[in-house]
Amino acid sequence: MQASYDGLVASPALTMNHLNKLSMSVRIFITPGQTLDTARQVLAVLREIWERFRDMEKAAAADHGRGTRKRRRISETSSSGGKGDAGAGAVTFMLAARIATAVLTSLPLHTITEAQQARVITAVSESLAGFVREAILAGTSAIISGSSDRGGDAWATQVVAAAALRLQYMLQMSAGHARYSLYDQNDLDELAASALKVDNCLPEYNVEIVSLTYSGHSQRTHRVQSSVTCCTTNLVGTSSSSKSFLTPF
Repeated sequence: MQASYDGLVASPALTMNHLNKLSMSVRIFITPGQTLDTARQVLAVLREIWERFRDMEKAAAADHGRGTRKRRRISETSSSGGKGDAGAGAVTFMLAARIATAVLTSLPLHTITEAQQARVITAVSESLAGFVREAILAGTSAIISGSSDRGGDAWATQVVAAAALRLQYMLQMSAGHARYSLYDQNDLDELAASALKVDNCLPEYNVEIVSLTYSGHSQRTHRVQSSVTCCTTNLVGTSSSSKSFLTPF
């Protein structure tokens, strides 16, 4: 699966031309009444794919750490097969996440009521704080301990984590989706520190960590600057009013 990964990433279905056409189709053909259901269905499918991959990883880890020597010799074939399935599951999640990103960032939120917008935002935010965050954090233990210690597939886990990071980043950066809850900056700082400790990280995993970490720091800085500007404006206004009041006739 690793050998075909690069080819799948560069496949016609994931080219910018195809994804842009998909985004345009979502904007044009998804009606206001379909927006919330579309978001929920896309997230439900992606969550199901993640859960299947997670179960494969748990099964591989269980085979790695249990049983007598005889049982382990018997299960070697099934264990290696489980890892192969985990690789396929990881690539499936990556492909689905790319498509989900194109759909979710193109939903016509401006055509629905504020109440419906809030329901869409809630559905997406809950997924980001739930299974997407779980998928991202799974990459931390993978890059530190490695597949030989975990009994799982560190490469597959990093593929999934990188895809989840990209989904998180694109949703936060997409116009009209800025109200989604921001990722925990402490988690991002921990991920970045962990990635710097090892040499065998996937390049795209490091790139996505850096992108999301920079995004989080930039948005936090912007909020601080906005707060300072607001406080300064209020202070100047108060000072001016007090000065006018104290000025003698």
